[in-house]
Amino acid sequence: MKKFYLLLSIITVASFSKVNAQVFTQGDVTVMALPQGNHDSTQCASMFQMMYNITVQNSFVGDEITIKDQTGGFVVYNIINSSGQNPWTVMVPVPNAFGIVTDDMVSGGVATFFGPPNKVISGPDTVYNIYNFNQVPVPNPCLYSTVTGQVYVDYNSDCTYNTGDVALSSVGVAIGENLNSTSMTSVGYGTSTDFSGVYSTSVLQTWMTSYNVSIGNNYQFIFPYTTCSPTSYTSSALPGTGLDFSLQCTSLMDVQCWAGSAGVVRPNIPFYLFPYVSNIGCNAASGTLKLVLDANVTYNAGLSTNLPNYINGDTLIWNYTNLSNLSNGAYWNSFFSSIYLTPNGNVVIGDTLCFRVFTNVPVGDVDAGNNDYTICLPVVNSYDPNLKEVTPKGVSAAGYIPVATSELTYTIHFQNTGTAVAYNISVIDTLDANITPVSLTILGSSNTASPKWIAPGVVQFDFNNIYLADYISNEPASHGYIRFKVALQSALPSGTVIQNRASIYFDSNPAVLTNRVTSTLSSTVGVNQLAITNDAVEIYPNPSSGIFHISDSKNQVNSVKVFNLMGELVYSISSPSGKSGEVSIDLSKVAKGIYFVQISTDLGVVNKKVTKE
Repeated sequence: MKKFYLLLSIITVASFSKVNAQVFTQGDVTVMALPQGNHDSTQCASMFQMMYNITVQNSFVGDEITIKDQTGGFVVYNIINSSGQNPWTVMVPVPNAFGIVTDDMVSGGVATFFGPPNKVISGPDTVYNIYNFNQVPVPNPCLYSTVTGQVYVDYNSDCTYNTGDVALSSVGVAIGENLNSTSMTSVGYGTSTDFSGVYSTSVLQTWMTSYNVSIGNNYQFIFPYTTCSPTSYTSSALPGTGLDFSLQCTSLMDVQCWAGSAGVVRPNIPFYLFPYVSNIGCNAASGTLKLVLDANVTYNAGLSTNLPNYINGDTLIWNYTNLSNLSNGAYWNSFFSSIYLTPNGNVVIGDTLCFRVFTNVPVGDVDAGNNDYTICLPVVNSYDPNLKEVTPKGVSAAGYIPVATSELTYTIHFQNTGTAVAYNISVIDTLDANITPVSLTILGSSNTASPKWIAPGVVQFDFNNIYLADYISNEPASHGYIRFKVALQSALPSGTVIQNRASIYFDSNPAVLTNRVTSTLSSTVGVNQLAITNDAVEIYPNPSSGIFHISDSKNQVNSVKVFNLMGELVYSISSPSGKSGEVSIDLSKVAKGIYFVQISTDLGVVNKKVTKE
């Protein structure tokens, strides 16, 4: 991209002392194509305007001059001789033949300028294809010099591009110049690398005091900056050579599986599940991704995308090849699918649908523990679709987690609840001060996301051209998510609170705020206390005529709430007398039917279904 220094107000200008006019004649018509312009030495640029000086011999009142484009299909000017002047002379600017030529485009003291060809017509005479090409001398053009470098993945970490390293093409390189000028102090522009990973650009030498060169900060999400590949180069030496970005991998291979969704599901309402496998290492990985479906959902291949290669019973299977972080923008890469599922009529509020995604562990994988993942989605009635989750979830509302916890995983869910498609979505997350920002690692996304730091500890994920459907026209396709992990600061004491929430921007609409998730470090919480499942609590007898017993010998029951099929609260108790061990509830006064019991314990909430006969 070329840089334009010229401002609207020209302060110091010099008119051209010589111009090379072109003369075209046909019959009585003579056209002189004459460039006019000024050079601004403080702006290091020239402004041009091409003019036509047209003379018609033997002219009379009512004669016309018509200027058309080269094809003759578009009339630019139509001028009439109303005074009877003979010979008749007019001067008009050439349409679309104006602009700016910066001094870095001046060669040998001459600036090249051209405009589109035109036709000039007067009666039977036509001057064809006036090509408006001129070379105009520019006095004292500003001096320019070059800045060059290469962007590549340095596999052997020797800060030199050699055998085995990978050149990265089409990488954007930003250049900023600090100038000592009466009319401006700085200018910024960009270029990009070629197929060899090489970039080369010219910088202003006359007014420059220093310049800096950098690449997109999304690369720091996978490649750490080193002494041979800093965040940016700042220098005043010209020409600038060897300003390389020698990107070095944090890991050679780390394959991991996960599945994204809206976070919850509703009875008989279709939803999308996004199983994926990603590799945040530099070495390529190949294998199979498998998704085991819950027995209570129906798979619709016609509305799914990136279909599995084959199906074996309840398992969908994909083959993936050559997966590495060097694809998809060079910050992360995932192989994922969108699976359209519908819960069947047997599921009700309080049930849980579970899905397993897993892949083979390739040779060289640095972490085999993240190659198998199970996601369980609770069946609910209504919910806020823009929400945030943290793993580990922790205990109680305070989110107590072991003080030895080293990292947290955040998932931000969003849904287009508007009435039209969302073209662009941005998610902005301000990390807690107890989090190390540079540790942020993207684990997955429903759509391609472009991350960038917009302030210290503030990350923005841009979903450009996402075209997210609105929930009215296509509810399952109206959801999206971004998932990432971060490391906690070292040696945080017990009682440290880490909070986080996100702002979601749908096109130009105001921000939608998610819930705030809280994690509290505790020296009294163990790893085995981080979760509680429905199977850990029993209710008997079930069915019953009204009296039910809740048995949970390992946890303390804090409260019990009972809801009917409409989601209405019909019974509740707080701090029940049999707080440890067994608690009884009396539903003898409610009507016969199916009810949902929400049981709150010190380790979380479980949901059970009971039937009163």
